[in-house]
Amino acid sequence: MPRIHRHKRTPVQSERLGSRGRATRDRIKAAAGRILDRKGYHQMTVADVTREAGVAAGLFHRYFPDLQALTVELLSEVIDELGDTANIEKGVARGDWLGRIRAHVALSVANHAQRPGLVRAMNQLADESPAFRARLRSFYQSQQELLSAQMPRLFPHAKLTPAESLLIAYALGGISEAALRERYIVRNPALQALQLSPDEMADWLSVLFYRALFAADPPSDRQAGTGQPLAIERLGSVRGPQVGRIAKKMRSSKMPDS
Repeated sequence: MPRIHRHKRTPVQSERLGSRGRATRDRIKAAAGRILDRKGYHQMTVADVTREAGVAAGLFHRYFPDLQALTVELLSEVIDELGDTANIEKGVARGDWLGRIRAHVALSVANHAQRPGLVRAMNQLADESPAFRARLRSFYQSQQELLSAQMPRLFPHAKLTPAESLLIAYALGGISEAALRERYIVRNPALQALQLSPDEMADWLSVLFYRALFAADPPSDRQAGTGQPLAIERLGSVRGPQVGRIAKKMRSSKMPDS
């Protein structure tokens, strides 16, 4: 059932708050993040959040109009963080594609491992708020378009069409999604039994993504710590004529420096 939103009063704009007001507002946001992890978005109440933050219940509406607005702000910060490619890839050497892939995967793993409630709330809030649903879809689409735009440079001899490049990007984008959801959100017992640390999970998913993109193992000087995924060898494959054409041409392309 959709949450009922009661606007009690217009909140004070954050830029007009003093240092104590900003600190209280931040405490409420941090408390909401912890409640989301423990109870979930649909079970969270204003009383839960203010009790967790250690502030009077009446103060909530001084800073936020309702729980949906608070959650949207928290999730928007996560989206901004995940979309900050320059910061994510800061320090990664030019031409280090495994490093670029791992930097993004590691951040996604960390978000799932450390903030599962926020990740779970993404889809819950998207179902409830058309505006947030559009924001989330726009973010996801822009991420796939960034990758698809690299395809002509990565595989010039493949002569991939824009639609083929986008299809590959969307397919690659789903490699980590189900595994992270099952491990950290659903808490699949079989995946939990592996006892992989977030770094080890990032290694697995990065190598699988790299292999799927380049149809090859990472460079030998970058294989430290990735032994188990690399031990998985392809025994054989059956391809249709179109898949075979694309895969063959992509493998024959020389990898660019960036």
